[in-house]
Amino acid sequence: MKFEDLMAKCPKCGSQDKTAHRRIIDNHHAHAELESFKCDNCGHIFETHSHSEYEDSDKSKIINELNKVY
Repeated sequence: MKFEDLMAKCPKCGSQDKTAHRRIIDNHHAHAELESFKCDNCGHIFETHSHSEYEDSDKSKIINELNKVY
């Protein structure tokens, strides 16, 4: 999402207040990926990333390997 999109008004209610929702991706809570931006007033979701994109990435494979308990 571009900066201009963050400052844009909500198409449903016209508010400019948004909250970023993130998904923690490891055991130590040190890494997170942006999941979506949600309007604070009406709950309209501006951008969503699917979890399957993360599961297929090389980064996720490395993190999962490092998080294994032996």
